[in-house]
Amino acid sequence: MPYCDDFIGVVAVGSRYNGAVSSERIGRYEILETLGKGAMGVVYLARDSIIDRRVALKTLRIDIDPDYAGEFRERFFREARAAGRLNHSGIVTIHDVGECPDTGLVYIAMEYIKGQDLEQMLGADRRLHPAEAARIVAEVALGLDYAHNLGVVHRDIKPANIILTTDGSPKVMDFGVARLESSNLTVDGQFIGTPNFMSPEQITGKTVDGRSDLFSLGVVLFKLLTGTRPFKGANMHEVTLKIAQEACPIPSTVVPGLPAAFNPIVLKCLEKDPARRFQTGAELAEVLGALARALVPRSEDDAGRTSVTSSQPDIPTSEPVSKSRSFDFRHPLKDLPLPSWIQWPVEGRWAAAVIGGWALIILIAVVILNMTVDRGPWPSPSAEAVLGRHWTVKKYMHAQDALAHGNLPAAEAACLQALHQAPASPGGRALAAQIHRALEAEETILADRNRVEDLVSEGRDFYRKGRYQSAVQRFKQALDIDAGHELASSYFELASERLKDTRRQPTHRTTPVRTTTAIAAQPKPAPPQAEPIPGLVKIHLRFDSPLNSGHLTVTLDG
Repeated sequence: MPYCDDFIGVVAVGSRYNGAVSSERIGRYEILETLGKGAMGVVYLARDSIIDRRVALKTLRIDIDPDYAGEFRERFFREARAAGRLNHSGIVTIHDVGECPDTGLVYIAMEYIKGQDLEQMLGADRRLHPAEAARIVAEVALGLDYAHNLGVVHRDIKPANIILTTDGSPKVMDFGVARLESSNLTVDGQFIGTPNFMSPEQITGKTVDGRSDLFSLGVVLFKLLTGTRPFKGANMHEVTLKIAQEACPIPSTVVPGLPAAFNPIVLKCLEKDPARRFQTGAELAEVLGALARALVPRSEDDAGRTSVTSSQPDIPTSEPVSKSRSFDFRHPLKDLPLPSWIQWPVEGRWAAAVIGGWALIILIAVVILNMTVDRGPWPSPSAEAVLGRHWTVKKYMHAQDALAHGNLPAAEAACLQALHQAPASPGGRALAAQIHRALEAEETILADRNRVEDLVSEGRDFYRKGRYQSAVQRFKQALDIDAGHELASSYFELASERLKDTRRQPTHRTTPVRTTTAIAAQPKPAPPQAEPIPGLVKIHLRFDSPLNSGHLTVTLDG
């Protein structure tokens, strides 16, 4: 019975119990909330007050004939003990079973699983990815194989009883209707299980074993793959009749595009005769696990995620080895880094049939393609098409010439006209890209030239105002952009020299006023007249001019 995050748990007998709990405690368990209600009872979220652990408690509805109440109670404890023996990662664990002395409620406490069952996840007409469906059913089959080896049959496998945990691992829940194969406590005239997922032997009242669970699991696999059930009907009678008599539809015909490899697996699970089904859950898990690996590539260390390993340790057997011929590539190629699917054993007759079928398909395809090849004669292009091609080629040639002579606008215009006629031409696209790069380069050069002119203009203004430091910075920035700019280079040298001279000039101190006045009052002596001496004179001149060449005339004594 699903309960959002569910499993099984509680029974009340001997009274007219309606499935609800009025008190806030059952035994040592404190009731926290109601998780769900179903045909078998009510499931509660409870807290174990002794070890402070959250568990799921399930109650059994006891509005049946009082004559059968004791028998139901006996069956409940027997089935609880059977389920309590199960300790598997794919089965929800039962922690405790008991009876509340105050209320007379009989309960089972199980692990509380957070997740979502397959019925809630699928909804109406929804289905899983084939590889994910194969993985989930393979893991469930391993859990059932473990239970079957201990003599426990679930008898009610359905999507609502398979919950996916938060990490995607499936767990089988609600072993509350499971029983030992030797149990005979089913009430006459009643059967346990969901009709849509029941096996033919359950419907007809025959002996039920683990293969009945595999039939129900096959119905679940069919629903996961196709989004619908294999046996439909307007009422329960029609559904049970189809399960017992009609053949199962082929899954790939229900959903086009579904891998055909699922067909023999599903059909074998849904055989009417249990002897023709998979005999153990391990066999079904091995086949589905291999198929899941084939559909979704996985690394070697991720093989366990598809749950293809056996639930039981390897046990030596004395049974003779099958004499059917097969090709086993594992031994000769075991040292090579090959994919795992190459190492699968392949039956010789199937390999020959597959290879022959593909060879026939390829031969037919080659013949059909050979017949459809157009061998001519082919019509020549029209005169308009030829003229159009010539015009396009001329435009491309004109664009190339204009690009070579530096006339970029003309080159761009001609190239765009040609591309309009032949937009898919690789040569035309390459030429257009080349012209575009040239235009970008020209724009960059023009922008740099304007920037240099602005910097030189700003530097000259600073130079005239005597702000040599700022002038040097402007001329330096201009030379960083255009190192060959003569005017910027000349001004940079002049501004640098003026800046150095400014820094070398001594600092003048202010003389007290009264001293200056006294000195100023004294008459200045006349400077001595030096007699001119004939000879050579060296004159140092400094020009405040950007010119670096010209003529200089020096005149002495008038």
